[in-house]
Amino acid sequence: MQRVATVSEKELKIGDIAHLTGLSEQDVRELVQTYDSLFSYRTIGRVKLFPEKAVRIVRELVDLSGRGLTAEEVESEVRSVKKQAPPEEPAKEVARTAAPLPVEAVIDLRVIQETIARQERRIAHLAEELERERHLREEEAVRFRQALDRLQGRLDRQQEQLAVVAEWVDYFDRQMDEVALPALERVRRTFGKGTGRSG
Repeated sequence: MQRVATVSEKELKIGDIAHLTGLSEQDVRELVQTYDSLFSYRTIGRVKLFPEKAVRIVRELVDLSGRGLTAEEVESEVRSVKKQAPPEEPAKEVARTAAPLPVEAVIDLRVIQETIARQERRIAHLAEELERERHLREEEAVRFRQALDRLQGRLDRQQEQLAVVAEWVDYFDRQMDEVALPALERVRRTFGKGTGRSG
């Protein structure tokens, strides 16, 4: 259903609305098709041109759709919000005393705000990834330290075993030296002192 938008305000195409809301063009087209009665627009050929308030309507539709409401409930809720919206006359009175911002400046401000919001979400996501990476590195450091401690324990035990083996080797070397001596020398070493006292 086609309705004519106010000519004096900035008109947006589907792609502009998608950019301002962070949705895909296909998602915006589906919302416009489903809730056609909520939108006012005019067409040039096959192109639909929407007023700026279409951005707010699309955001409201996305928010309400995420709450599990039916299409009829979503449409009813948006209409009730539109009825409760304050009239625009006070804004017009203010416009008479202060220079109004160009429509392009308003659109640019919204684009900047959307861009900042996307960057903030990306920064938060990167911060979470960095925090997870830091935890992983800390866990790896703990496991590495534990492995070093186990290796040091094995080396200490091996050194103790080598010390015992060295003592046994020294003992057997002395025994072999004794065996290698001539029999008379072994007797002399064993009984030499006693023989000297009897002489």
